[in-house]
Amino acid sequence: MIAGPSPGVGKSFVAINLAAILADAGKKVLLIDGDLRKGHINKSLGVSSGQGLSEFISNTITLDVAIHKLPAVNFDFIATGAIPPNPSELLLHERFGIFLDNISKRYDHVIIDSPPILAVTDAAIIGRMASATLMVIKAGQHTMRELEQSTKCLLQAGVDIKGIVFNDVAESSFRSGYGQYIYQYSYQKS
Repeated sequence: MIAGPSPGVGKSFVAINLAAILADAGKKVLLIDGDLRKGHINKSLGVSSGQGLSEFISNTITLDVAIHKLPAVNFDFIATGAIPPNPSELLLHERFGIFLDNISKRYDHVIIDSPPILAVTDAAIIGRMASATLMVIKAGQHTMRELEQSTKCLLQAGVDIKGIVFNDVAESSFRSGYGQYIYQYSYQKS
């Protein structure tokens, strides 16, 4: 699961790019937009949001209908589907847990983009079923209290946080020094 404390930290960006990198490495990847409230990955991938996760969990469509094969990026994708009136309850349905268990046997990696941790309980629900969680934080955006609360919410829910993705770091921040030597990493267009 890819999670973040609040909206606008780049969770979806990280999820899409992680899926693309793993697919380029020859892995079979499924990306799921698990933000059943405001998911928007489908727009970045040029796919309709309809006929997705919410319909599959509600048992109104089959998995084959929900999965979009995306040859251009070499991974599969499940959009949110119609925004349900009860996203948390839908994610708590046993059908979602069974789906994750079964789908993980068909793919090398299943990446779920979740809603913000502090906004709703959905990330904690999804995270309990995920084998690993990465929390995306944006440089200069969060207070220490917000980060502590996000971590506390996930840990109390039994979510296994495997790491932090520090997003949107200014290029000049990639400096480290020892004595008179300074090492700098930068990426420039050639």
